[in-house]
Amino acid sequence: MDQTMINATEDYLKSQIAQKDERIQQLEEHVQRVTQRDYATRGELQGIRDGMHTWTIEALEQREISQTNAEEIAEICGFELTKEVEVEVNVTYYITVEVPAGEDVDSIISDIDFDAITYDIDKITHVSSSVDNVDY
Repeated sequence: MDQTMINATEDYLKSQIAQKDERIQQLEEHVQRVTQRDYATRGELQGIRDGMHTWTIEALEQREISQTNAEEIAEICGFELTKEVEVEVNVTYYITVEVPAGEDVDSIISDIDFDAITYDIDKITHVSSSVDNVDY
């Protein structure tokens, strides 16, 4: 095989690789543009949905629309007819602790981690505890 044929084949393959690399770059840029557009569209749609949710709840509370209409809007827009309110709740536990003779009750109680009680973490924003009374 002569040298001219080898150089021509090598040049051809290099040009093909360069074309493929350029096309890959174009496709990656296109994917990035489409992804950015999708995120922007998602943000706009979420804003519309949130606005419709707020408006529907307020209109329902003001009796400007019926419950049926509110439910239809919620179904179309994909939200629940609920709103979040923060509520402070005090819970009192009465527990019995066995204390060995000669042990200090207060030290045993202070070792109990009342804040480690498990709740639905999506609904509880703050947990605190205190020991208010020890009945000897």
